[in-house]
Amino acid sequence: MFKINNLNYKYEKNSLALSDINMDFNKGNVIGIIGSNGSGKSTLFMNLMGILQPASGSILFKNKELKYTKKELYNLRKDVGIVFQDPEKQIFYSRVYDDIAFSLRNIGVDEETIKRKIKEALIAVNGLDFINRPVHFLSYGQKKRVAIASVIAMENKIVLLDEPTAGLDPMSTKLIVDIIKNLKNKGVKIVISSHDMNLIYEICDYVYVLNKGEVTDFGLTEDVFINEDKINKAGLELPWLVKLHKNMKLPLFREEEDLYKYWNSKVLNTNN
Repeated sequence: MFKINNLNYKYEKNSLALSDINMDFNKGNVIGIIGSNGSGKSTLFMNLMGILQPASGSILFKNKELKYTKKELYNLRKDVGIVFQDPEKQIFYSRVYDDIAFSLRNIGVDEETIKRKIKEALIAVNGLDFINRPVHFLSYGQKKRVAIASVIAMENKIVLLDEPTAGLDPMSTKLIVDIIKNLKNKGVKIVISSHDMNLIYEICDYVYVLNKGEVTDFGLTEDVFINEDKINKAGLELPWLVKLHKNMKLPLFREEEDLYKYWNSKVLNTNN
């Protein structure tokens, strides 16, 4: 749905935060935007949402160039939701229910429908038990899930996730990964910015590499991560499954379970 053409964005007069960005989000169902801190990932997301306006170039949504009028941005944000890296930046109400209800009330959804949508959204993030809890009693991971629930309740067609697993413990990370996979299975297009290469390798089918505001590589996930030189130059490292492939001459696996199946079958064949 999004297509970006020759986009440039400046934070300062002579400093390009994004330089000649070209991307097409029709290339995959779960798109990864990878790069180290300061590479321009969050800036790109804010341009996509119309929070920031590019210095030049264009962003197309549904084959129409994005305009920055109040009406156009309102319509955009009915279809596109964003979950910021820090959930505190988008949780404004003291009670979970009211916070998720805010955007729905803002577009005129009736209270009975809101109640149903909130319940469904919290079930989707395994958070129904804190529907009436004060937000300040929630853990960081729980707040992230509430922020994602707010997007799910809006039934957005595209969800932008900015560093969705940053600062989370392994159990919370697994919950977020499961949520992302469930959204994908429901037909929601997902764009993830992250410097967690194992996460990106596991769930993305197409990847763009950002380095100092420039796209330095792009393509199918396996093709991008095989190019170790460009990954290293972007200040990143290979996913552990790709490292095994390169250093132990094993086949390239996308799923951890596939590696174990291969290894067990190899051991069984050797023993026989």
